Amino acid sequence: MPVRKGQRDPGEMKRALRRAAVEVVARDGIRGLTYRAVAAAAGVTTGAVQHHFASIDDLLRSSLDWVLEESAENGLIGARTGVFADGASVRKRFAESADIQVFQYRLVVESMVRQELRPAVQRLYESYFAAVAKDLGDDPGEGLVSLVYYALDGMFLHQVADPGADPGQALDTLRSLLKRETG
Repeated sequence: MPVRKGQRDPGEMKRALRRAAVEVVARDGIRGLTYRAVAAAAGVTTGAVQHHFASIDDLLRSSLDWVLEESAENGLIGARTGVFADGASVRKRFAESADIQVFQYRLVVESMVRQELRPAVQRLYESYFAAVAKDLGDDPGEGLVSLVYYALDGMFLHQVADPGADPGQALDTLRSLLKRETG
């Protein structure tokens, strides 16, 4: 069905609603995610949100899917792993994706209380562990992948808490250690 003049394409509408949900969760937390809040953030009616998402949990899961797609397309997964990125590049990408980072951390914390969110969080972790493994190259081993992921995840969490934090020195040290370990 063609899109009428002044009407958004359904795919674009759904992307806009997912982006708005990420923004709402980053700003207000998971409990602040309502049809009304997403509608206000997206500049649409509440009915438009309800039309595209059967429940708030459906919207939340779909928003995580959007985050993973967006991260893969825009290199945020690589920036989050950041193994071979310089500190300035990591800071820039983090600033550009701060809502996405905060959304993810809030989802992780909420999954401790709401077990139904665990599969979504597991997919999130799997994508990041796979990105770290890819960055490290030929069969780096599960232990090294985990160590590097946890170090980098801590750096990003610190940037959520303190956006002015500079991971540059820590990344340089991590790179140096990895060169000794793998080189």
